[in-house]
Amino acid sequence: MTEDELFARRPLGMRMAMVVRQWRAVIDHAITDTGLTQSSWTVLMQLHQLGDNVSVSELAEVQGIELPPLMRTLNCLEARGYLVRSVSPYDKRIRLLALTTDGQAVLETLNQVIQTWQQRLTENIPAEQLDVFSATLNQLACNLRSFRAEDNKTE
Repeated sequence: MTEDELFARRPLGMRMAMVVRQWRAVIDHAITDTGLTQSSWTVLMQLHQLGDNVSVSELAEVQGIELPPLMRTLNCLEARGYLVRSVSPYDKRIRLLALTTDGQAVLETLNQVIQTWQQRLTENIPAEQLDVFSATLNQLACNLRSFRAEDNKTE
């Protein structure tokens, strides 16, 4: 049995996890010169998508990680000058995050690398199939959010 046949026989979740690990490894290798790790580049991307003045706890929830590892990543990114923290004007206990100019610049480099690799990864897949895959992936994410919301109601 070929490696492709073995892969196809694995459960969906296992195949998704394997693809994600391989994708992250490719991107991590491609951005080695930036000094960013997988946890730091995903945080930068998420901060960019959420916009300035997102709270640390909101970022942790969106990232799906606990506060201690996120705080280590934020400390590293802040030390490198990629983000700044400020105190919420409405609640002194809440810390808000914003990308700096340097953070936006490294994010632009990262986005170019990801775009290049994404094009390489998908070059032999018809656009229609990518559209269906994207819609399916979005629906899977939606379903998972619903499951988590249901679980939170019962706790």
